[in-house]
Amino acid sequence: MHNTDQPAPTDAETVVRQYCNAWMAGDTTGLLELYHPDLTLKWPGGHRLAGTYSGLDACATALLTFQQLTNRRPIKVLDILATDRTAVVVVSERWQRNSFEPLAVELTRALHYTVESGKIRACQVFEADQHTVDRWLRT
Repeated sequence: MHNTDQPAPTDAETVVRQYCNAWMAGDTTGLLELYHPDLTLKWPGGHRLAGTYSGLDACATALLTFQQLTNRRPIKVLDILATDRTAVVVVSERWQRNSFEPLAVELTRALHYTVESGKIRACQVFEADQHTVDRWLRT
């Protein structure tokens, strides 16, 4: 029997939950499979990676650079808010310079995804602490 109290997950919600599960599991291949070939990525701020990236290759390069600079790890997905085409994920992340340095920070971030044809077509990042992110990624 179907529970009518809970709405069925939307396409965006399903895709973004799959994405979050792959991210939490460290499944890079699973993440890449969920990106649309025409992916657009928008990062706010005054740091070296701030700006808009278009196309899977440019976005993947920016994301890999970001990963190298932050060694980020998701701690917990705090919430997912979804419509049929978009989803916002609020996540807690830990950034660490490298495994040998004690310098680390925990941040809350909101990631706004647009889903098209079962793939993540766009992502816009919203930082809860833009100042810390800009300092961490300063040029």
